[in-house]
Amino acid sequence: MADQGNVPISLETQNKVAKAIYLRWHRNGHRHPRPWNEMATEDKEPWRRVAKDAIRTFFGSPEFQNLLDDVYDEGYDDAEKDAKGKNEGVQ
Repeated sequence: MADQGNVPISLETQNKVAKAIYLRWHRNGHRHPRPWNEMATEDKEPWRRVAKDAIRTFFGSPEFQNLLDDVYDEGYDDAEKDAKGKNEGVQ
């Protein structure tokens, strides 16, 4: 896995997370948001930076590391069962 500080975050991912943060922020308040698709790119930029920081913070969080460990362990256990033929017929 890549070093936590150097995980590449695609622009598409940044924009999707930015939109979600923007919509959630307005949903929790009394403001009526401008539709995301009608906003100029420069108006979306601060939201994209917030999203990028949020994604990096999430990647470095203990919760995410525990999630990765759990997924790894589950995959390892399944692979071991496959090697022993115990997963046959299981989907």
